[in-house]
Amino acid sequence: MIKIRLHSSVELITNSSTVIFTYSEGAVQTVKDLINEMLKVFGVNDKTADDLFYFDTFLEDTDMYKERGEDDEDEENVNDMTKDVDIKELINDVLTQKVEKPTWMKDAEDKEDSYDYYKPSTELYIKAKDEKHLELANKLLKYLNSTDHEATRDG
Repeated sequence: MIKIRLHSSVELITNSSTVIFTYSEGAVQTVKDLINEMLKVFGVNDKTADDLFYFDTFLEDTDMYKERGEDDEDEENVNDMTKDVDIKELINDVLTQKVEKPTWMKDAEDKEDSYDYYKPSTELYIKAKDEKHLELANKLLKYLNSTDHEATRDG
């Protein structure tokens, strides 16, 4: 029997609210291992996951990259670095390894919130290097993000 735990999450229920934090950093190596094993099983010995896809994790709410810089000790410096940055374009450039992920992005991903002391939620990004692998990338992300949670509570 095989058990699959799709996500590691922490659930907090306080004052009639539910908060779920999902940290996807561990998913990068795991999905690479899965793809490499699939390639091996199907006899594709000349390719690896890294040959087919780009992988990285980024904040679930990408606006938080700029917002988190506002609270930084070196606020003016971080704001200067982020004010003219197109975050979606930068994410694509980091994902496709055109540029290294800036320190201020890494800091925003690691920064604990002073309110609840949790790091912000992150998401796994997968981008096909070749158009013919695009559907596989989409299906992998759909599978990995297929968990669903909805909750309501009265008082």
